[in-house]
Amino acid sequence: MYDTTIVGWNNDRTGANAVAWATSRALRQPGGSGVLRIMRAVDDTSIASDDAETRRELDLATTEIAELAARIGAEHPGLEVQTEVVQGEPGDLLTDRSGPDALVVIGAENGHTEEYWYSSRIGARVSGAAAGPVAVVPVGDERERAGVLVGVDDVPEAEHLCRFAAELATSTGEMLRAVHVGARSHDPETGRRVLERALEPVIADFPGLVVESRVESGSPAGVLLRHAREMSTVVVGTRRLGPVRRMFLGSVSHTLVTNAHCPTIVVPPPEPPATA
Repeated sequence: MYDTTIVGWNNDRTGANAVAWATSRALRQPGGSGVLRIMRAVDDTSIASDDAETRRELDLATTEIAELAARIGAEHPGLEVQTEVVQGEPGDLLTDRSGPDALVVIGAENGHTEEYWYSSRIGARVSGAAAGPVAVVPVGDERERAGVLVGVDDVPEAEHLCRFAAELATSTGEMLRAVHVGARSHDPETGRRVLERALEPVIADFPGLVVESRVESGSPAGVLLRHAREMSTVVVGTRRLGPVRRMFLGSVSHTLVTNAHCPTIVVPPPEPPATA
């Protein structure tokens, strides 16, 4: 599942960080079958229709991405690295390349800088519109982290989300923490049943995985952000809103994507089975 890792790269520190994370992820694919595809978008919306300048930008991007691919190939000879230089708005191009067989990776800042506002917007926008999972990878902080966190709601897609998180945790050799957050007046036993329904079949398929399950009350975004301070990766879901692309994330996923200081992966529900 998700054999291809597609990463947007723009030759700055957020891009370098995203490529490093995406490379590590591609190398962890079972049997070394992962493919790393690096996309460099030349955003010609800001080049004022100057064909010569656009051509120079494309030529420079082609040279830079070839050098990057060569360095990665030299460091990891068994990894298949593909590159692509395209014209257009980066968010739209990454969304177009998303799908159920690929993980899209986007770099982000985690400080309130001009780059933070741009990178957090593009990460949230692509996560909300993509047809497959999207990882938003911020430049890290100094906090020591370990484990995969998954937020679990009482929805039919909960098992699918937990399975994605379990596969990730297994690939990294980490524990999985599943958290259900209810209203302050909710019944904790109901929350435990929600977690059991989502986790039982997953635990059966990953018998060696260490799993913690927790039921808490309060603001879901606030509770998950608190847990995210100590976790290496956060996995959250988003709901499918019919055949028209989603233009925004739910509030919880949006808050995690734009505020967590660790990689946050937004996973849409699986495509419904085709009908005859």
